[in-house]
Amino acid sequence: MYGQNNAKAYQNSEIQTADRGKLLLMVYDHCIKWCQKAIEAIEANNIEARTKAIFKIQDGITELICSLDFDKGGEVATNLHQLYDFYNRHLSEANVQNSSKHVKEVHGMLSSLRSAWDECIQNVRTRPSMNMNLNNTSYVSLLG
Repeated sequence: MYGQNNAKAYQNSEIQTADRGKLLLMVYDHCIKWCQKAIEAIEANNIEARTKAIFKIQDGITELICSLDFDKGGEVATNLHQLYDFYNRHLSEANVQNSSKHVKEVHGMLSSLRSAWDECIQNVRTRPSMNMNLNNTSYVSLLG
């Protein structure tokens, strides 16, 4: 119990002090971690664990959707919204069909997109002319 409280306090501190780029990557990491757990649960035919894991992924995807700024992001934000919506539908199918294939596909796409975001964020941090004020944090509630 004591160790869990320390881990939770550390995680809360990490979230509260993270910039927007770090928060975004943390949400992707959350989704990727739970994809792996969902795949394991499906392969073990553990329905309860599968459902919990898929709901956790969908919670993270909801956070990603809520973080979209359609005014500033324009077409990119619209395309990401459509992609996130696809992930949620694909995960719902995975849950109904007990399909690790669906989760693996979402896992692969999330991993690729996370890598792309990581590269973009590193570019912003290293190029002052591209500084997009990453220190302006946004709300992220469903990590864990």
